[in-house]
Amino acid sequence: MRIFFLVCLLGIVAAKKDKCYKTMRKGGISDLFAKHVSHAIHSLTVEDLKMYFTKKAGENNKIPVVNPMLRDQPRVLDNAPPSGYDEEFETDGMKHFDLIMKGVNMEGWRLTAFEVLERLSHVYHMSEIWVAAGKKYKKVAKRLDRNSDLCECVRDTESNGLAKYLELTAFQIRYPGITSGNKNITDAYLGGFLDYHISYGLQERPKNLVEALMDFDFNDTDEALIPGVVDNLMDEAGFDAEPHDPYEEALHSQEHWEWCVGELKKLLTPELVYDTAVFMHCQLNLEK
Repeated sequence: MRIFFLVCLLGIVAAKKDKCYKTMRKGGISDLFAKHVSHAIHSLTVEDLKMYFTKKAGENNKIPVVNPMLRDQPRVLDNAPPSGYDEEFETDGMKHFDLIMKGVNMEGWRLTAFEVLERLSHVYHMSEIWVAAGKKYKKVAKRLDRNSDLCECVRDTESNGLAKYLELTAFQIRYPGITSGNKNITDAYLGGFLDYHISYGLQERPKNLVEALMDFDFNDTDEALIPGVVDNLMDEAGFDAEPHDPYEEALHSQEHWEWCVGELKKLLTPELVYDTAVFMHCQLNLEK
């Protein structure tokens, strides 16, 4: 009898996933929804929500993000936290710059494996995504019912892969290169060295890992999960394991920056913007 009920339950879950897949495709959501949205929301704060999406956002916002304290648990927070921007600054850029500089020497805070310039370029890149997604969010909010089947499916982050992709993103930030497939990097993590310094390339991660992620259980400590992440979740992401040579980069600074701009623009696709806007509209809690 128990086996019968288990089979029935699994059948119901599978049917719901299939229905949601069709509903999301019909609603214009891309096949890369989990990958897109996890990237777009992973470092949001309460202040960013207010700045780019709606002034009504508060601390009980229900937007999951990677924990900025990279040595703490849980890896993923249920709500985007307040960041503590200095509100005496008038511009968004200066608020972000100030926050990054205050945390430069803080162990385990935000992008610890990145150089200062990389941290700054990351927050400005994310701001570009939030500006675009915020504009689309306002349009989506006018025509999409938050009680619709589409919103219900978008909010089911356990089934659509977003919850797992955020866990993966947390691992990639905590342990840069862990999913790159580079044995020098992964062996260091497997050996217990947890503070490798590399720089990820700006290119899109080649592999979409939703299927592998759905079978991966993140309910354990970082140390216990590292072997499984290394063996099962390689996404072939680009990286640079060598320290930057400032002199060499300065010789080609214009060319290097033009390449960076091109890669950053490739990441900001209409599909990512729309997927993010729909998720934010469906998920963002506006009640205090």
